[in-house]
Amino acid sequence: MTTDEARIKARYPKASPADYLLGGLAAVAVLTAIVLVIISGLRNSNPDVVAMIRGFEVPSATEITAELVVQRKDPTQAAECRMYAQAESYETVAERIVEVPPGTEELTTMDVSLKTTKEATAIRIDGCRLAG
Repeated sequence: MTTDEARIKARYPKASPADYLLGGLAAVAVLTAIVLVIISGLRNSNPDVVAMIRGFEVPSATEITAELVVQRKDPTQAAECRMYAQAESYETVAERIVEVPPGTEELTTMDVSLKTTKEATAIRIDGCRLAG
């Protein structure tokens, strides 16, 4: 064995059983994390209720109206959506929980009006859930 080979062998010793055990545990941990991410993604990719605002108008300084479209997996169940209106300064100027009654269609369109404390420039949905 040359001096270079001896130096390389001293620098990179053979792996011990503990090294193989730690490597195996790390691989299992990574695979577990991947599986959990996949399961979480599949569960959250198709929620029971989702909504969007198709359009909105500001008819006065104290009101904002919007067209809300709600999609439910089971249209026979009632749902509720929390909506906020914002002023130009991004402060919340109105808040309302909109109740969507049971129906027969997966897509439900509703006209919603919020009374504001000052002129609103935007409206948003904070979230929707099944009621009850």
